[in-house]
Amino acid sequence: MPEQRRLVTILFADVTGSTALGESLDPEDVRALMGRYFAHARRVVSDHGGTLEKFIGDAVMAVFGLTHAWGDDAERALAAALALRDAIAGDAVLARWLTLRMGVNTGEVVATDDTSAGDFLITGDAVNVAARLEQHATPGEILASERVVTAARAGFSFGPAREIEAKGKSLPLRVFPVLARQSGESRQPAARAPFVGRRRDLLQLEVLKERALEEGQQQMLTIFAPAGVGKTRLIEEFLAQLDPGDGFRVATMRCQPYGQALTFAPLHALLTELLAGEPTEERVEEILLAGGQSSDDAACMPNTSSAAATQTSVACSVRLASA
Repeated sequence: MPEQRRLVTILFADVTGSTALGESLDPEDVRALMGRYFAHARRVVSDHGGTLEKFIGDAVMAVFGLTHAWGDDAERALAAALALRDAIAGDAVLARWLTLRMGVNTGEVVATDDTSAGDFLITGDAVNVAARLEQHATPGEILASERVVTAARAGFSFGPAREIEAKGKSLPLRVFPVLARQSGESRQPAARAPFVGRRRDLLQLEVLKERALEEGQQQMLTIFAPAGVGKTRLIEEFLAQLDPGDGFRVATMRCQPYGQALTFAPLHALLTELLAGEPTEERVEEILLAGGQSSDDAACMPNTSSAAATQTSVACSVRLASA
């Protein structure tokens, strides 16, 4: 289809005080700074699965959910906004001159993937609202619309709501400043609709649970389904039905669906949760010995190089998982 309606999340980022910057610096220096800033924006947006729609002067517009709907596009947009702000603050050159302000909004747009005519990739009121949020943000601030907050509340913390009078809007907009990203136990549960159906799926999980109890061995389950049909919700509902008297312990690890691939990060998170703290060599050996492993199997030999230390930690982790 040349054009279609899509639900997307739009990120607008702008440099504050750009007029004064152009007055105080040589045009070539300004161009070099902007080029460095745009390079950060390209990398950050790409790492989080977004589409860089265009550069407008010193502003960046990115869209999440345009070419592919991930299901967590609002969270990706907020994560990209925080990452871009951190990238600029951590750049020794740009941190001296540039401060960003950003707006993030979710809404329906008309989208096209035909760029041959030079038209905009998306059009709609959601784009205008994202731009208005950016214009009302203070230097260094990220403002999110109410719809973004509803979609991403489980993974991010927000400041108190405030209302802004946006140009061209008949009613005030309710916006929230983005404070930080939450992780692990700090993540807040999202509002849930009633869980309907899926009885047979739950019965299959129940069979695996009974087999694990009866045979005393691990059972592995892989669920394949399109995005948004409720894979995570199914597992959460099953875990909520476990009988505490059976002595189950639940540990969760998450594979980040975007950004730099960290091979052992999920395993490290799993061990941290199971051991109620950082999985040091001493703690791992203690658990292995308590689980009946021999002292030779439980021993984590020290290594001098960081690469070898990583391999040793992983080896110990694998033995712990096997135990």
